Amino acid sequence: MNFFNENLSIILNRWPELAKSIENVSYDLAQIQLVEDKQLSIVFDNIQLASSHNQQAEAEMQMQSIAIDCPTITVYGTSVGILQIELLQRSALNQLNVVILNLSVFKASLQYFDHRQWLLDSRVNLVVPTSSQMVSSPFIALPAELVLASNESSQVRDRVCLALDHNFINMDKGYENVDLQRVINNNISYIEQDKDVSELYETNNSSNFIICGAGPTLEYSFTWLKNTLTKGRVTLVAVDAAVKSLADIGVIPDIIVSIDPAGKRLLETLNRQQFKNIPLVYFPVVDNDFLGSWSGPRYTTYSTGKLYDAINKKYPKQRLYCAGSVIHPAIDLAVKMGAKKLLLLGADFSFPDGKTHTFWHSDNYSHLPVEQTNHWVLNGYGERVPTLLNYRGYLRDLEQYIKITEGVEFFNGSKKGALIEGTTQWPSSHDF
Repeated sequence: MNFFNENLSIILNRWPELAKSIENVSYDLAQIQLVEDKQLSIVFDNIQLASSHNQQAEAEMQMQSIAIDCPTITVYGTSVGILQIELLQRSALNQLNVVILNLSVFKASLQYFDHRQWLLDSRVNLVVPTSSQMVSSPFIALPAELVLASNESSQVRDRVCLALDHNFINMDKGYENVDLQRVINNNISYIEQDKDVSELYETNNSSNFIICGAGPTLEYSFTWLKNTLTKGRVTLVAVDAAVKSLADIGVIPDIIVSIDPAGKRLLETLNRQQFKNIPLVYFPVVDNDFLGSWSGPRYTTYSTGKLYDAINKKYPKQRLYCAGSVIHPAIDLAVKMGAKKLLLLGADFSFPDGKTHTFWHSDNYSHLPVEQTNHWVLNGYGERVPTLLNYRGYLRDLEQYIKITEGVEFFNGSKKGALIEGTTQWPSSHDF
């Protein structure tokens, strides 16, 4: 039986603009496969939306994380409608927000499944997310539809995935990580004697900053970068993974930022004499031997995370924003140093041209097409480019940082890397 017209008539009455969007969207019948064991289910682009054995039991399992007396719940995804029906049995529920992550998937479901019961409930709010929409808690996210999220929903999907991984991230990178706390304690002597990063804030005469990440597109800017640096006063801040490729073309950054043990491996082959006057801004989880071998001035900083709360009480330092990627504190440093214009180079958060970094060409993630990866972001051309889940998280956290940062113009130097909301594309023909 085809339920589409009956379902759509309710949506047309309650959410007329949404109904128009559903009518205008399309899908290929080749994308659809019906599966029926004990119950009917649907497969869309090889992803099954719901169980074909016991959808009620599946819904009950998904509902376990939400308190029974919760008045407002958000569901990311629509599936076949059973979860919504089960949630609406709760007498304490006043509002159920159902977020459509893929209109084509929803349209297919409307055709094969009767959604009228939950669509008619006055407590239901049915929405298509905007790119700026933040995650509403408490929520239930349907795994199949996180995978099937459309381009337009990708930013919200990423924020949901970040929220789902929050506890794991805290355990792995946060204050509960015993190994990281041990490294910090081993670096006490450097923390005591090295300068506070805030001492850099007043040393800068430029309001134009270039931040060099280590993404593949950095190499496309090499010629432009060398020409620009010879023509004007620009402060160049480089993350540790970008320094080698810059040094190879004769570009020495004004400041280097390193936040994890990888810094030793990334910088150990450098000619240290070239860097004897270059400040190293570091988090004290970097390698102890590496700090001792650095020939230039060292500046200690902490992230804003709980990992550094204890050490900050004993040895207070100015803290820089970091949500997992070294590019975050590099950008925050530039802002705190007075940046008014800030250009991002090599900030790709993805693998354009199948590369992971500007000078690493052989690792597990090289040359994977987007069709063979579980994770992707949109680039400046509106194309999907492969990435990793944590890269998606770094990107979304940077976009949130840009959103709340006033008085700074942010520019993106490449359209082949990830589209960064809040930035303007920088024309490569212009000096910075």
